[in-house]
Amino acid sequence: MLAAAPPGQRPFTFPAGTIVQVRFLGAVTSGRDTVGTPVIAQTFGAMIHGNCMVVPPFARISGRVVRSIGGRRLGRGGQLEIHFDSLEIRPGIWLPIHATLDTLEYAPAGAIRDSGVLHARASRLPIVVAAAGSVLEVLPAPLFGGYLLARRGARPSILSGEVGAIRLVEPLIVTDPPACGPVATRQELQELPTLPRFLPYALDKHGRRTGDAINLIILGREWQIDSAFHRAGWVAAHSGSLWAITREVTAAVVSRPAVGAPVSALYFEGRKEDLAYELAGPNARIRHHVRIWLLDSLDGVWVAAATKDIGLRVKPLRHLITHRIDPDVDHERDVITGALAAEGCADLPAYLHLPGADTVGHTVDGQHFVTDARSAVLRMRDCPPVQRIVSSP
Repeated sequence: MLAAAPPGQRPFTFPAGTIVQVRFLGAVTSGRDTVGTPVIAQTFGAMIHGNCMVVPPFARISGRVVRSIGGRRLGRGGQLEIHFDSLEIRPGIWLPIHATLDTLEYAPAGAIRDSGVLHARASRLPIVVAAAGSVLEVLPAPLFGGYLLARRGARPSILSGEVGAIRLVEPLIVTDPPACGPVATRQELQELPTLPRFLPYALDKHGRRTGDAINLIILGREWQIDSAFHRAGWVAAHSGSLWAITREVTAAVVSRPAVGAPVSALYFEGRKEDLAYELAGPNARIRHHVRIWLLDSLDGVWVAAATKDIGLRVKPLRHLITHRIDPDVDHERDVITGALAAEGCADLPAYLHLPGADTVGHTVDGQHFVTDARSAVLRMRDCPPVQRIVSSP
């Protein structure tokens, strides 16, 4: 338990340039969301000063859109700028801050300038080669035929649930911290006395190849898991019907998100996943997803394998198209635990090292991944009532 800050304690100061990891609680799109539109994010972890937790994890951060330029003609991209002006250090108590956007999960390299402005890349105009007599001329395709196609560029945006970071532009001074005490560390559990021994990997259909690592242990009931993921903005993956696969392929071709797209089946102890959830990225090639299997129905114990898709792999000789995963599967594990805990639907009491788990592995289609060989334990609880999110006064 954290002790109250003693009277007369010196204020805590976080210097300019401090980076704070956040998760956005709503979508923001330039050109659609106008200047003044409120933006709410949530810290992913506690703000620590020395050995003291000054701001608890999952604190809300409020900001507003100060620049919103949609896609412009001739393929020029838009701009989006957000200024964050307040931090909720405890319920209803807000402190003024001055911060700007620093990084975003889906923003390409160089898209966010030092000023915090998010820029969309300009759209490239297709080029054709036209023959005029014996002379070859290189012309932009929109001009070919005597007309100009005034194509608008992309709109920079932030997706709901997207993780990133903000940077303090000015020092943040906490003059009356709500609590201060030693930062507690989670205990590492060396044994699993209440769990049966199992292979900590998913397998292919025939049980011959090991695949994704089991990196989550979930304690709870199915309805608690389902409500928690939906509360965090995730959706259940559709079954692999022809219609669902067609929608996913179409989304990949036109570079649109494929919400609820099917996941390939993996097997644990001879059966395919019981539950599967995903959070769509900016297009069908990118998404967060997790497969979940019931381990013990009596005690409500589930195991899960979480990975993030970051692209496509095409094998023309095998007529196969699969997703390419981020090899850092621990990051996906931590994104899920942070999101469910931030919604108040789960606690993270410990990490476990499962017997047989290794720090390197391969998916069933041969993709390499690395891990610290730990599984996060999530204890589910009933999600609190949904509260109306408002910005600071």
